[in-house]
Order: sequence, then structure tokens, then C-alpha cells
Amino acid sequence: METVRGSGMGRRRRLSAFALAIALVMGVAGVGESAQPASADTVAQLKAKQQALKDALAQAQEGLADTGEKAEKAAAELADVQARQPAAQAALVTAQGEVRTAQDRDVELAGQLAAAEAAEQVAVQELAQGQADLADAEKRVSRLVSATYRGGGVDAGLAAAVMGGEGPSELADRLALVDAAARLQQGSTAKLAQVRAEQQHRADRLEAVRVQMADLRQQAADQLVETQRVQAQAQAATDELAALEVTKEQALADIEAQKKVYQQQVDQAQAESDDIAAQLRARAKARAGKPSSGSSSGSSGGGGGGSAAPQRGLLGNPLASMTVTSSFGYRIHPVYHVRRLHAGTDLRAACGTPVYAAADGEVVRAGPGTGYGNILVIDHGTIGGRDVATAYAHLSRFAASVGKDVKKGDLVAYSGSTGVGTACHLHFEVRVDGTPTDAMAGWL
Repeated sequence: METVRGSGMGRRRRLSAFALAIALVMGVAGVGESAQPASADTVAQLKAKQQALKDALAQAQEGLADTGEKAEKAAAELADVQARQPAAQAALVTAQGEVRTAQDRDVELAGQLAAAEAAEQVAVQELAQGQADLADAEKRVSRLVSATYRGGGVDAGLAAAVMGGEGPSELADRLALVDAAARLQQGSTAKLAQVRAEQQHRADRLEAVRVQMADLRQQAADQLVETQRVQAQAQAATDELAALEVTKEQALADIEAQKKVYQQQVDQAQAESDDIAAQLRARAKARAGKPSSGSSSGSSGGGGGGSAAPQRGLLGNPLASMTVTSSFGYRIHPVYHVRRLHAGTDLRAACGTPVYAAADGEVVRAGPGTGYGNILVIDHGTIGGRDVATAYAHLSRFAASVGKDVKKGDLVAYSGSTGVGTACHLHFEVRVDGTPTDAMAGWL
């Protein structure tokens, strides 16, 4: 962003030139009105001052154009920031929500993984215990099988009981022992099968827990990547908001700095307007031979001139084609938000468009000004019972000089863009008793 600080030295030079221009304007404000003719030396000095004034104004106008461009750029940046901030804020809120969701998922996965790890430890312990139980059961079955094998098996025992018994009672006892041995063998075999099944179940459960743990670890790794992504996104949104805030503050600072320069221009333009009003009132007083009416400020009246509406058409059009681009009256500056009086009517005119006298009169000012740029003022004397003058500002050059009597419709100047302005146009003022009034309120 280009700032006022970036061209501080150049701006100080331009403002110094601007101040010189104002001083020179004040010094030559009464050109053409002196009661005594100027000497040759005085005229030469005056011409030198006028040339110095032109040079100073050229530098000042460059500075004013630069000020306007900076203000417009700062205002555009401010508007852009203000337009982007809601979306950036919404993006930050969304990103922060996603971060919270990701962090909650992190906690959830961590809990699940901890539970799975605990379950794995239990399953490992159960599997180890089951392995011991299985080994013990296998030993018992092995011993039983071995003993049975050595005794010829259950069938051999049964035959021995039948053939070798001494009587029915002993036979019954031997049969009972054989039956018990057979049941023990069957029970041990069944128990071994049960222990083996339980051990397989424990092994399957341990495998399932380990598969679950592997899946949870993968989910945790994926979630870590997602958490880092949304955290980076949230940080980017935070950084964008911070950058927008910095840009906004810089734009506001630039606008405030340009506002001071603009206010200086307003004050200088007001001083110039007051000087024109004082000059016109002095002429009216000299004509009437009595004290001037009205206030001492050229634009403090604000409009209307304090009289009844004039008869329409008392003044002629200053341009062959009349299109109003900015009306007379108070208005708020779109960037600086300063309320000030626009003391004339802006008319569309390309640079070099002929400008005509609105009525008969005498040219009392024709030269460079400050905010007005090149300005020509015609004193029309008394019209409709009031002292009336017209002013034509931002001119590119003059076709009439101070002291010249002109008729309504005479060519007096050409339009331009000198002074404080953004494009070629004609700033036209009607002054009643020195005070600006609305030209479109019946005068034209």
C-alpha cells in the first residue's frame, strides 16, 4: 500500500509550494483594483510574482492530485477490507468449529485405544492362564491314557472283572470301578476339548482386539493429519483477519492524514472565497457611497443571497451546452465525511470549451487561485436591485483581462481542470452582495 509516509518529503515540498501560492494570492488579490496606476517597476515586480505564483500552483496542483489519488486508494482498500471481513470472520468461526470437532475426535479415539489396550492386556493374561490350564489338562489325560494302556484298556478290565471274580458281590464292585474308570476317561477327554475350545476363543478374542487396536491407531494417525489441517486452516483464517485489520487501520490512518490536507485545502478555498467576497463588497460600497450590507464572509450565507428569487433569465448561460454535474449546496465528502458548501454549480465541459460572460460587466479578477485554479470574476453591478457578480473557475486560459468591460455572451475564457478537481469542467458561481447563491434558483 502506498502511504503518505512513503512520499513525505515530496509532499512537504508540494505543501510548501502550496503555502507560497496562498501567500502570493493574498499578495496580489487586489490586482486591477488600485485607485492609482502602477509604476513600471511595480508592474515588473507584479509580473514576476505572478510567474512565481503560476510555478508554485503547478507544484501545488500536482500535490493535490496526489492527495486525491491516495485518499481514493485508501478508501477503496478500506471498502475492500470491510467487504471481506464478514467472510473471513465466518471462515474463522467454521475453522474453529472444525478444530474443536477434530480435538473431540482425538480424545474419543484416545479413549477407545486405551480401552482396547487394556482389553489386550486382559486377553493376553487370560490366554496365558488358558495355556497353563490346557497344559495341565493334557497332562492329566496323558497320564490316564497311559494307565489305561498299561492295564489293557477299559474292555480288558471289564473281562478281568467278569472272569476273575469270586462272587457276585466282588463282581459288582469290579464293574463299578471299571465304570468309574470309563467315566473318568471320558470326562477328562471332554474337559480337555473344552479347555482347548476356550483357549481358541481367547486367542481369537486377542486377535480381534489387536485388529481393533491397529484400526484405531490408523484412525488416530488419520485424525492427527485432519486435526493439523483444520488447525492450519484456522490459523490461516486468523492471520487473514489480522492482516485485514492491519490494512484497515492503515487505510484509516491514510484517510485521516489526507483529511488534514483536504481540510487545509478547504480552509484555503474558503479564504480565497472570502477574499473575492470582500473585493466585490468593496466595489459595491464604492458605487453606492454607503456601508456594505451582508456578512464579512464570502460563503457563510450558504445560499440565496438573502433576497427574493430573481427574475428568471436575468443571466445568460456561461456555456453553449448546459449539463449540471454537481449542484450548489452543502454536501458530505464521500471519503472524508466532511460537510462543506459547494459554492457554485459544476457544468460539464471538455477542456478548452469556450466560456461566455453571463451578463454585462467588468472583469475584476483573472488569474491563478488555489482551490479555484484559474478563476475569472465579472462584476455586473446592480441587477434586480442587488449587487451581482459571476465567477468562472478551473479555467485553462483567459480571453479577457482585469479591467476589461464585457457584454453578455462575450467570450471570456476556456474551461479546464486547474485547481482542486478531478476532471475538466466549469465551476460557475453567482454572487449576490458578495455571497455565493444558487445559480439554478432562477438566475439562469
